[in-house]
Amino acid sequence: MADFSEETFPHPSAAFPEEPFACPHCGQMLAPSVRVCPSCKGAIDPKDIVRPAEVVVPVVEPVVPPPPAPEYARFSWGIFFATLGIWLVVGVFTESLLGPEKGRFVLGAVVVLSSLWVLRDARQHNIPKPLRWSLGSLLLWIVIFPWYLARRRTPNAECPFIEGESGKVARTLLFILLIFFLISLLMLLIKGPRKPSSKVPDTNGVSAPAGKIAVLTGSFAAQSATRAPLEASQT
Repeated sequence: MADFSEETFPHPSAAFPEEPFACPHCGQMLAPSVRVCPSCKGAIDPKDIVRPAEVVVPVVEPVVPPPPAPEYARFSWGIFFATLGIWLVVGVFTESLLGPEKGRFVLGAVVVLSSLWVLRDARQHNIPKPLRWSLGSLLLWIVIFPWYLARRRTPNAECPFIEGESGKVARTLLFILLIFFLISLLMLLIKGPRKPSSKVPDTNGVSAPAGKIAVLTGSFAAQSATRAPLEASQT
């Protein structure tokens, strides 16, 4: 058998591929080191080897899905009306049981204690701006407190109206409302509950002031009542 080497090829500059290739004569797949096809016994010329076309793989950029739409903590009208109804029932009950002045003190204590609870609960649930929620509940309880009850159910939601970055005007208004609330609370504590006025009803059912004047007016009314039948009998 003749010894075929790369020097016998007419185009020595042509190189054999480094991967398996098909025989240019019979199409048999050959290893890169084969120079004579074992099937058809034909010499392999590198220039006759059909090399596969280079496949250009397109670069596909990864498709980044759009970010999900932010979830907002919306105001719940159901919780608002439920809170308003409970507030009215408690107000009527405390006023009928304790009187108007003490009832107001009880309702004020409810507002303060619930605002402190809002501050503590917001910190436990990692809700942004817990101090704003607490101050808002203290200043505008009937609106902010029901809103916070709806907000705490979705701690990952956003609430730009209260938790967003506030400007100087909003901070100034909030400060003025806080000062006004503190002054009103201080005046209420200094004034205290009103004492009921003591009046003594007379014989005709008309209230009269208590004390010496009440005694004098009572005795005068009694004398006039005893004189009336005597004067009627004389006539």
